[in-house]
Amino acid sequence: MLSVKMMGWLAVVAGVVTGCGAPFVAATPTGFVELEDRYGSNEHRATTAEGVVLGVRAQDNEPRGDLAFWSKVLENRMRETGGYALLGKSDVKCQSGLPGVQFRFGHDEGKTPHLYYLTVFVDKKHVYLLEAGGPKAEVERLQARIDWSVQNFLPK
Repeated sequence: MLSVKMMGWLAVVAGVVTGCGAPFVAATPTGFVELEDRYGSNEHRATTAEGVVLGVRAQDNEPRGDLAFWSKVLENRMRETGGYALLGKSDVKCQSGLPGVQFRFGHDEGKTPHLYYLTVFVDKKHVYLLEAGGPKAEVERLQARIDWSVQNFLPK
């Protein structure tokens, strides 16, 4: 599961949550159940019975930065916080063709290895953060579905 600490600092790093109505359409893959009643209109969460969680949030692009800026901020913060090890970084695109960067991190919770993926897309108004995480074996098993959710994400 994604740690509360991790979720909290992401909100601080990227800025204040935007106004009413989500400025994106999340893509929830098969096998995941949406948790709409637990989050506000600017966040989307879905989970599997095995504990893999997907999350999407949009935040104001303030201070105004481009993809390179926000990617570096997030990479630095993740490496400095909570024992997350960078396993990989790749360029991605969402459904609209907007370019993004995906970071893949590993960490252990007790004796159980976990994977945490953080994908960032940036436009003039928003920084979009797409998260996926959970026990390593489950994340790897659901890799194609997680990738699908990133590729089919749609900023408004």
